[in-house]
Amino acid sequence: MISGTNDKIRYVAFKLFLEKGYEATNVRDICKEVGIKASSLYFYYQSKQELFFSIYDEVWNDKIRFLESIEELRQDISPDIKLITLFKKTVEYCSNDLAKQKFLLRYHLFPPQEIIKILREKYKFWTDKESGIVSDIIQECVDKKVLRCSRSTTDYIKDYIKFINFHITEMIISNIKISSNEIYSLWFSFWNSNLLKQ
Repeated sequence: MISGTNDKIRYVAFKLFLEKGYEATNVRDICKEVGIKASSLYFYYQSKQELFFSIYDEVWNDKIRFLESIEELRQDISPDIKLITLFKKTVEYCSNDLAKQKFLLRYHLFPPQEIIKILREKYKFWTDKESGIVSDIIQECVDKKVLRCSRSTTDYIKDYIKFINFHITEMIISNIKISSNEIYSLWFSFWNSNLLKQ
């Protein structure tokens, strides 16, 4: 259920930004679908750009908050278990709302010229936060000699991020969620062929 004018504005704007794109969506379209005058929207947001980035940041912030809340990552368990848990929970989180992941993918692949500079800065900010979570676990794997290869922590992080992003993109394109069995199968294949390779 959507309650409140601001919630309705954000819901409609998200839908239009996702379906039509940033350039093809205007304040008039949003207001018409919400059933308000432009002045009502401008009470909440100074511009279409501010509304867009408010939604963009919220999508990213929700994901980072979720990743930081994964209880197993704070437990005293083997770091390789933490890493597979992070992968599993991330896939499950993304598959529960593919529209948000599709929104991010659209604007990362095809950034509108009008907002490209800010979008790149925000993308770096949020992906650095995500990489930080991965980095802590990878570093723990290296410190505890779970990963014995002579590769850098940065290489491990890059491999992991590519791996998870590939499977999230696959889910978006195919609109098919990855099952629990597939999650484990994909992980062990990746672990043995990528992270443990000499």
